Amino acid sequence: MVNESAQGVGQKGRFYLTKHIWLPQEPLENFNLKLSDMIVRRMPKLPLSGEDAMRSFPILGELKKSHDKIKADLQYLLSHHEEIPALHEVHPRDLYVPGRAWRTFLLKLWGHEVKENAAAVPDTMAAINKIPGVHTALFSILHGFAEIEPHRGSAAGVVRFHYPLIVPTEPEKCWIEIGGHHFFWKEGEPLVFDDTREHWVKNQTDQTRVVLIIDFNADMPFPVNLYTGLRYNLVRRSAEVKKVIERASIGVPPRNPTTQTTGGLISGARSTNPVPAAAPARSNERH
Repeated sequence: MVNESAQGVGQKGRFYLTKHIWLPQEPLENFNLKLSDMIVRRMPKLPLSGEDAMRSFPILGELKKSHDKIKADLQYLLSHHEEIPALHEVHPRDLYVPGRAWRTFLLKLWGHEVKENAAAVPDTMAAINKIPGVHTALFSILHGFAEIEPHRGSAAGVVRFHYPLIVPTEPEKCWIEIGGHHFFWKEGEPLVFDDTREHWVKNQTDQTRVVLIIDFNADMPFPVNLYTGLRYNLVRRSAEVKKVIERASIGVPPRNPTTQTTGGLISGARSTNPVPAAAPARSNERH
């Protein structure tokens, strides 16, 4: 059993480039975060929310156009809720969430489509595939009374996009802090930020919050783009990423995409309460 002192950021160990070639994970992440402090100066002014986010990243409007179809995909996915893994079950050395309080349904990772999962949400994937430079995409399902403690991601040179799909009926009680900026999610109103800035999340309600998370390339100038490109290609070809994809593939049955009609569309976490089995998306039961 994991004691309280061991909870939080997952234990750092070896990052396997191949089955037998590995690098120490923590020093690499620390080095990358130092570089990200320089890279962030080259990035757009972040965080941004709502219309400000859409003006700076208009391509993300593809998700708003497909909002109802993505929600239909999500409702289908949540009918298989118990099969959706917790984050630490997919990436054991990343964020640890006891009680399965934070579940993730991975669709794309470092440029690799998770084919078994993608087939379950075809309209969502169709919208995502219209956005250039997507590294990673997933549904992030945060249960009621769950908290993600302050942490920094290590993917420098990447912009993170939150597209809220399910939020509590009192949205101001489910919020995220990013580098001192306070936001709460509203359905269909996007949030864009740099994941390497310290951020943390708290859901103070008994309801579930679901956002679609997308990581995509930030447009970096030379020579910064050489570093970010090299890192991306090394990580995406690693044995570590292949293993994560294998664990994330849960085999939810494929869902037929919506028929078109035409007129003549992972830092530390903890849950403050035990989490019972989940219910449909907007249930008042804890997720």
